[in-house]
This record gives sequence, C-alpha cells and structure tokens, in this order.
Amino acid sequence: MSNSRRTPTNNEEAILLSEVESLCPICNKALMYKKQGKWHKRWEAAHLYPLNPTPEEIELLKNETRLSEDVNATSNFIALCRNCHKEFDHPRTVEEYRYLLNLKKKIIARSIVREKYHDYQIEDEIRHIIFKLSEEFRDSDIVPLSMEALNLDEKSDGSLETFTKRKIRNEISEYYIYIKQQFQLLDKQTESDSFDLIASQVNTFYKALKKNVKSQEEIYEQMTEWLSKKTQNSSKYVCGIIISFFIQNCEVF
Repeated sequence: MSNSRRTPTNNEEAILLSEVESLCPICNKALMYKKQGKWHKRWEAAHLYPLNPTPEEIELLKNETRLSEDVNATSNFIALCRNCHKEFDHPRTVEEYRYLLNLKKKIIARSIVREKYHDYQIEDEIRHIIFKLSEEFRDSDIVPLSMEALNLDEKSDGSLETFTKRKIRNEISEYYIYIKQQFQLLDKQTESDSFDLIASQVNTFYKALKKNVKSQEEIYEQMTEWLSKKTQNSSKYVCGIIISFFIQNCEVF
C-alpha cells in the first residue's frame, strides 16, 4: 500500500524555510522571490527517505539511518529548490541522502539547543565588555598572553576544526589579558562580583550544551550565538572573542 503525500502546514513550512535560512542547502538559490509586490515560493518540501521508495531505492537505503519511520514526519522533510528536489529524487544516491540527512540532524540538534536559550540568563553587565571590545579596543591595548600560558591544546579533543582552533588561539593570545582587566574594572566600578556571576552563567550553559552536543566546534558556535542573542544580537565576532576568553579561563571545554 502506497503512502499518501502530506502537505506541510503553514507553520511547518515556516519552520522548514527557517531551518535552511531561506537558501537551498544544495545550490544556495534563494527559496523565495518577490514579484509585483508579492512573495512567491520556488521551493518544495522534499522527503529525505522517499515517500514511496522503489525496490531499487529500498535496497540502496536499507542500511542507512532514518530520522523517522513516518515518511511524512517533519523530521523527514527538508526545503529544496524545485530543481534540486527533482535532481535529488532522480536518481537518488546514497551520497546526497547522507549529506542532507546529516544536515537535517544538525538542524534538529541546533533547534533543541536554541529552545533552551531563554532558560539560561547572562548578566546585563557583559554588554559593557562587548562594548569595550567593539568600540574602544585598539591595537595598542594588546598585551599578548605567552604561548606557554595557553591551555587550548590540552582541552581540544580533536572535534575543533583547524581554522577555528587557530582563531580561538589567536583571540586568547591577543584579548585575554585585556578582557580580564575590563572585568576587574567592572567589578570595582559596580562594587559587585559581576565577573564571578557571569563566569558561572557561562559555565552552566556550557554544561547544559555538553549533554546534547558532543562536538567542540558546535559547542563553540552555539555558545557564541547564545551570547549574541542574549545581548540583543551583539556582534557574533566579538561574542566569539569572549567565548574564547572563557575557554582559556576554564568555564568552557
């Protein structure tokens, strides 16, 4: 008995479009276009595992992971432009299936983490440090941290990409001492223990992340995004520098 195609609801379509940031994950074509003042779709909800697989497709995918036994579940849909959807289906290949399946798995994992952003707070004083780095930091403020003091290599488990690891290492070397000094000044000015509280909040969110996310690369990206979102969409670049600071300071990794 064949399966009937289910059309995603409007809310599900909005989620599917948001998951791929309105770009086809295969060719990067914009999935919506504007014409005569109205927005139109140029995408379709593609089934990862086929709606009604042929005998050849059943054999091809028999040992592959499925995200749901229900082929019409939202987890088995991904937004593709019409051309890529057609090419993905005909002929279906294991390589393309694995690529889109892994992408969808990352999307689902990221969505689970994002749902927790609201539950983990960060003191508003952190925006003072973000402002200092964004607006007032100058090259003359750099006080390099000696390479011997870096502990990133000891903490890295191999899941950090080489470029990311190099980026974090450079940010620790150039900004660590400056950020630590700014936190010390902030504590004096506010006559509080803002740094200890912020460090504790960063560490708490890191521990929550670590339960669901094993890759340090993904943890670093999610912590950077969390800090940006919690501080009214502050610069992700600057927020990444602050997360690098907390890696060196032992709240992260």
